[in-house]
Amino acid sequence: MGIDAAEGVALYAECLRGLVFSPNGLLKLVYDKSNGQIVGVHICGDDACELIHYGMELVKAERTIDDILSNLYSAVTFHEMYRIAAMAAVDQAGARKRRAALGREIAARNRGNKE
Repeated sequence: MGIDAAEGVALYAECLRGLVFSPNGLLKLVYDKSNGQIVGVHICGDDACELIHYGMELVKAERTIDDILSNLYSAVTFHEMYRIAAMAAVDQAGARKRRAALGREIAARNRGNKE
């Protein structure tokens, strides 16, 4: 296909609903770096079968990372991860730092629950 692809990733634990109900999982947007067009969506986690339909529509309608960033997503739904992943696409380094910090926080919380 000749696409110079990149990705934006959101962990379930980065959105309020995921943090409270099901922190294990991720949503990944795959996009063309040249124009931001979304070419694929990967989801692993609870309610993935419900979330993927919106991703399918993004690909079919040739939406871009900027299109996602200009939309408003409800804060207590897993759909909020689409915006988090789009923000990660435009700030890869910042997103990696946030995910690493979140991972450390969740690991510490899990250790505390076992003691």
